[in-house]
Amino acid sequence: MRRSSQKWSDRLARTARWATVTIVMILCSSQGTWAAVTKATLKAAQKVYSGDCPGKIVFNGTITVNRPGTVSYIFTRSDGATDTRIKKLLFRAAGSKSVSTTWTLGGATLPNYKGWQAIKILSPNPLTSKHADFEVYCDPPANSAKAAHGNTDWHIDTANEFLFCQDMAGSTTTSNCAPAGWTKNHIHVGLTNTATYYNDKARIATGNDTDAGNGIDKPMLFFYAGHGNPTTWNTLGDNGHQTNLLLGNILGNGQLRYFWQCSCETFAHGPRVCSGGDCDYSEPENFDGSADSAAMRNVFERWGPVIGDDLRMACGVSTLAYCHEGNVNAIWNKFNNEGRSVAESFILGLGSSSVKPICMTRGGANIADTPLYDLTFTNRRNSSGSGYLHILYSGGTQTDPPLLVWRPDLIPRKLWRVRILPPGDPVEFKRRLVIRDKVEQLRDPQLAGASAIIKRNAEGGAVSLRAIGKAPRETARSVRTVADQRKTALEFVRRIGWLDKDAGAVQVTQMLSASMADTGTKSPIVHGKRDVVVSIIQRVRNGDQTIDVLGTGGQVSVTLAPSGEVLAAARAWRQTALTQEQVAIKPYDRAQQEAMKKLVNAAAYKLAAWRFGYKQPAASANRNELPVVYEFDFVPKDREKLLDYPPQQVEIMAEEL
Repeated sequence: MRRSSQKWSDRLARTARWATVTIVMILCSSQGTWAAVTKATLKAAQKVYSGDCPGKIVFNGTITVNRPGTVSYIFTRSDGATDTRIKKLLFRAAGSKSVSTTWTLGGATLPNYKGWQAIKILSPNPLTSKHADFEVYCDPPANSAKAAHGNTDWHIDTANEFLFCQDMAGSTTTSNCAPAGWTKNHIHVGLTNTATYYNDKARIATGNDTDAGNGIDKPMLFFYAGHGNPTTWNTLGDNGHQTNLLLGNILGNGQLRYFWQCSCETFAHGPRVCSGGDCDYSEPENFDGSADSAAMRNVFERWGPVIGDDLRMACGVSTLAYCHEGNVNAIWNKFNNEGRSVAESFILGLGSSSVKPICMTRGGANIADTPLYDLTFTNRRNSSGSGYLHILYSGGTQTDPPLLVWRPDLIPRKLWRVRILPPGDPVEFKRRLVIRDKVEQLRDPQLAGASAIIKRNAEGGAVSLRAIGKAPRETARSVRTVADQRKTALEFVRRIGWLDKDAGAVQVTQMLSASMADTGTKSPIVHGKRDVVVSIIQRVRNGDQTIDVLGTGGQVSVTLAPSGEVLAAARAWRQTALTQEQVAIKPYDRAQQEAMKKLVNAAAYKLAAWRFGYKQPAASANRNELPVVYEFDFVPKDREKLLDYPPQQVEIMAEEL
């Protein structure tokens, strides 16, 4: 019995020792105090996110333990949120394992955010990683546009036409407006005293320019139409001022990229030029660097502080501005049909012999790297640098032969009806067409890169070319004189078959620039020359009369680099043919009387200029003939009352009905 008892005791002892070892091993492999998290790290894969929102931020990290065990953890965030589900990691040995998480945030109500995320260890021992810091900067919705009117006269229609090609009554009044695929909103309709939606909180406590519905600092593009002067513009009862604006400042929730303003003299720059009792700021090229005053306007001083770091450009008018449906139609014709750059579309579309638009941006020393060279709209931030302010405008337009100047006694009593032919490519143009990678291109040695991508307006027949290559700024054969520029453009147009019997006046317009260091004090102004635009205006022979074609159609334009190479070209031109039917033409006096009746307060206005001719819109596929029209430009008799009586442009049909 003793021997059996001893054996039984020995067996129990061995069993106890085995159990003890087993328990120890279990404890070591679980959440016992022998295992510990020694380190936890977390970093944002993209520390600064800039782009479309909501944005997805990815966080990657590691958890390190000194022995086998199971780790319980969660993620915590700067907004106070924590995981609702505890996560677990099983370690079979000492070492590190990877963890990750994401955070999707940002949008209209949260355009920028600075935050962090961290790992919080719950067991086997409490530990929190360092914060994984990150920043989110949301771009405005791509291809989003808002328009506002400062007055409820025709400007409310202009704002609507800019977006939708229709006036407030729903009538289609223009053939060109913001592209159909864009998100578009006409804001401030029915409101009063809307200056708060232009003003920024950083400048005035009541500023609300980031309001989701009516703030002007939220879309990609904002357009204004209304009365103005160099320092003020109407905002439906109160007034806007540059000193209260700060545009595109993402840290203040501003997201705007392009600010366009159609208003008299808000971008006035250069000396006050007077002629015949009327004064204006029509010579921005003669700015002498003086502080802003009535005698010498300084657009750098007034608008420089307005342009936030992220705004791509702000555009307005140095002189009087006619903000009617034809003016916004011309802007979008330049962009939609002629393939013009963003700044050129505004400057050349809104500009004329008496209207001088200006576009302005912030950037580094090289103006060519700034958004003033944007070929198309983008919702991305201005990343061209800082330290300088740049402006772009047109100047020195020369026309040869000159446009026809009519006298009332020269207006014909009758004209033959003019039929416009269906659109189509000339034979010379067709010979140069090729298809590369399913893209239609035109080949010609005068083009930069020897080829250009073709864009067509199927409805109206307009064709535009954009050269694929980049031309050098200067070469030994650079075209420096107006005569050389005119000759070079005509040679190209003739060679591709775009110069026909209806060719008339040829205009040569130089795109000019000016730059200055943004030092807050007076600094030297650096003037420059960009590209040259040569335009051929259609002129129709009608019996013994020769008549210019008015409107956005009836033009061929060529953009030349300083080297003489062609950068772009466009044709919105329908060939014509006379019919056998004559129409009676309304006398000038009667047409002018009709125009005066359309003025809000005729006694406050005087006639500045008038034109007579055929009218050809850019998209004219639905038309089979050219109408004859009078165009009248009226300006206030007292230029100091621009806010009360802005310039008006009136079109009167010339045909007797």
